[in-house]
Amino acid sequence: MNQKILTASLAALVLTTGAFSVQAESTPPNFYSLNEVVVTASRTPEKKIDANADVAVVTSKEIEEKHFDNVAQAVKNVPGVFISSHGASGQVGNSDQIYINGSPNVVVLVDGMRRNTNGNFLMNNSIAELVNVASIDHIEVLKGSASTLYGSDAQGGVINIITKKAKEDGVSTTLRTSFGDNSKESYNLYNEGKSDKVFWSVEAGKELAGDYKDGWGRKVINHLNAEHYNVKLGYDLGNDSDITLNYEKYKANYTRPDQGSTSIISDKGKKDNDSISLQYKARLSEKLTNQFSVYRNKTTFKDNYGKSAYDLWAMDMKTTGISDQLTYTTNNQTLTGGVDWYKDEIPYYPGNDVEGQSTHNIAFYLQDKIDLTDQWNITPGVRVDHHSMFGTHTSPSVSIGYKQNDRTNYYLNYKSFFVAPNMSKLYGIYGNPDLKPQEGNTIEFGVNHTFSDSFTGTFNIFHTHAKNLFGSDAAWKPINTGKANVNGFSLNLNKEFSQHWNTSIGYTFIHSPATAEYYNINNNGIIPESTLNINVGYQTDKFNASLSGYGIMNRYGNKANDEMRNYANYWVWDLSANYQFTKEATLFARVNNIFDQFYTDVGSSFGPNAAGNYSEQWYSAPGRNFEIGLQFQF
Repeated sequence: MNQKILTASLAALVLTTGAFSVQAESTPPNFYSLNEVVVTASRTPEKKIDANADVAVVTSKEIEEKHFDNVAQAVKNVPGVFISSHGASGQVGNSDQIYINGSPNVVVLVDGMRRNTNGNFLMNNSIAELVNVASIDHIEVLKGSASTLYGSDAQGGVINIITKKAKEDGVSTTLRTSFGDNSKESYNLYNEGKSDKVFWSVEAGKELAGDYKDGWGRKVINHLNAEHYNVKLGYDLGNDSDITLNYEKYKANYTRPDQGSTSIISDKGKKDNDSISLQYKARLSEKLTNQFSVYRNKTTFKDNYGKSAYDLWAMDMKTTGISDQLTYTTNNQTLTGGVDWYKDEIPYYPGNDVEGQSTHNIAFYLQDKIDLTDQWNITPGVRVDHHSMFGTHTSPSVSIGYKQNDRTNYYLNYKSFFVAPNMSKLYGIYGNPDLKPQEGNTIEFGVNHTFSDSFTGTFNIFHTHAKNLFGSDAAWKPINTGKANVNGFSLNLNKEFSQHWNTSIGYTFIHSPATAEYYNINNNGIIPESTLNINVGYQTDKFNASLSGYGIMNRYGNKANDEMRNYANYWVWDLSANYQFTKEATLFARVNNIFDQFYTDVGSSFGPNAAGNYSEQWYSAPGRNFEIGLQFQF
């Protein structure tokens, strides 16, 4: 099987890179070049080519054309990002563990405001639930340590979901509905507008899904009934200044297998999440800007994982935060400084010592990007965090950039980090209040290069050293397990080779030595050693289509159970198409897992053929499935 996967990967690489040799006729509209502006790498706007970091962007054009159901789907095919989901939708209790560059410590933001959920071991960064894709302008994925600017949890990187904002007077409404197999239904309304100084957006959506079949044709228990609402109201103060109030609501009930796809016992759960935020952006002078944010995120859920139907995990989690940032810009210098404060708390968790517990963190950060010459720049930075449980930690960083010309930028970074254990690791049944924070540093070298107006590429290589790693003993008690050195690199190429055809390819390699003799590499086989992402797109005035391939190589699973090795390599291909038959109406269709590949997103300890009850601990991903829909915009 390994040889077949490798052969397919190399063939795809050859075919794709062969396309790069075709002379570009013209650059299609909405081509996302390295000259486009990003904000996540430095917390200030800058051209992507000038960012001394590895930043990927999921554009609004890609979101619209591929009709992603949620944020998890949108970022899953970003090279270097790996998402482990225990359900078809990613919207269940134990879901959406995100890894960037091999690290599970990832900060998730919406419009620059923190949205991480830090509490229960069942709850990770459930990004599938955060924001309905109809309201997303684009998503920026910063790969690599960013603790100086974003604090604890940013060892692996940052996902920043940036929502839409009406820029011109007028009103626009989009209606979208779709149907598919596995009892899938989706309905969505999105309205945005601006009148004089006032701007707004309103979004409402509903998603339904039922049981599905995996690549072996086996029935998998699955149910989802989710609703999502969002209201944004803002006022334009003039001079690039505005104030925005945002409220978001998510409700769902779901069903999934108790252990894995062959389990006949179902687990049920409910979620009730909401978020409210107020953000003020101001240009105080020609050189000085300010961004102030205050937010509150709340999650309530009930889940009977491992329990009877009448014995539920029930929990409320809440995060409150305030941040304020000043940016001072001159001709050759950008000075960024600010304060971050947030508090995580568990108001309700009956029968568990974690109820009523809270932790808080306050941080001050300062970063200064200095242009030494027309080509050389240096960016020193430092962050000082004071955590209520672990005291004061300092996270320095330094970046050196060399912009050879307008088409090529090299960078070398050193960034330190610390990761505070969340409350699920500190308290409760499986808690350990004696845990130490995880600490370490990352060194990375990269280059952003524009070969032509229609051909761009990035390369990044990194080494991460971490100590006091989080693990667990035989009784599931969290412990510090020692040290690790992670090495990896990524290569990304994007090419528009005619006015109709475009292609992209991304390869990521990650190697983390086993921490014990009885462990596999890469977190005991959870993380693949190699991933290959391929996309080929075709477009005309009224029609576009996209073929996406996602190849996994050498994801071994638990060393103690070798059957997982038989499923360590696989390819999943998806096809989407859109036909705009009137100015307002678009017909779209999507086929997921075209070749009905049997695989799992979860690094299972046991294979699907394991003896006894262990066979149930395999979380099968859906086999081939389709969706067809209609969208009206007026």
